[in-house]
Amino acid sequence: MRDSVLYTCRITALLLIVALVSSCAMKSDFVELRRDLDIRYESTESRLYALERSIAAVDSLVREQSRLNQSLKALIGSQAQEDRDTVDLIAARQDEINYLLRDLLQKLQAIQLYGGIGASPSPSPAASAPAPSTTTKKSMPKKSTTPQPKAAPASGRSTAKVDPEELYNAALEDIKNERFQLGESRFLSFLMQFPKHKLAGNAQYWIGEAVYGQEKYDLAIKEFETVLKKYKKSPKVPAAKLKIGFAQFKLGQEKAAIQTLNALIKSHPKSEEAELARQRLNAPEE
Repeated sequence: MRDSVLYTCRITALLLIVALVSSCAMKSDFVELRRDLDIRYESTESRLYALERSIAAVDSLVREQSRLNQSLKALIGSQAQEDRDTVDLIAARQDEINYLLRDLLQKLQAIQLYGGIGASPSPSPAASAPAPSTTTKKSMPKKSTTPQPKAAPASGRSTAKVDPEELYNAALEDIKNERFQLGESRFLSFLMQFPKHKLAGNAQYWIGEAVYGQEKYDLAIKEFETVLKKYKKSPKVPAAKLKIGFAQFKLGQEKAAIQTLNALIKSHPKSEEAELARQRLNAPEE
């Protein structure tokens, strides 16, 4: 009887020890898991804050671009040398802003890729993308009453929502009305805030059109080539190929231009752009 009691006590003690060890192990695992979750949360919060600061910086640059554009309009037509110098300074600042926007775009994309932060949800566009533009800046329509998009606050953490379609349409109207620098800035802002939007490829194409309209043909070719490399399924691919060929002609690169337009005709033989390419190739030399 005594041996039986002793045996029972030993078994009970052994079970208590096993239970105690298991409890300690579970507690240790829980503490480690909690620490890991805290680290991940802080890292994600930091990247989200960096993302919001980048967007706020874009909004600030776009507003400055708009103010500069208004100042430029007020000075156009003046014959005073001082005013002409001011116009040159404003134009130089606008170019600088565009380069800053491109730099911010690259940083934003790095944040998204490194931090695993998805693009802001965006509603499906109510209307289809506009037809490919193949005309020069002289044939683009004038005047527009499309409302301008509301920009988010430039300081502190961004709280205002930016409608992607509203921003896209306002930028497109800028291009059509030959406000090329402002339109370029707005499309850059669109790509920064909505890089995965279904109109992203179109926006990249219109950046090329904006640069082409400023007669910066080398840079325009690079922008159109970005459409071909990054947005291969975009409906703007034929138009981008066409404008690359046109830009090459402008630069006197006739051999390259002919190759580009022939490649367009081969890859998209029934497209409107292919027909325009044929017309350009068959046109008499100037």
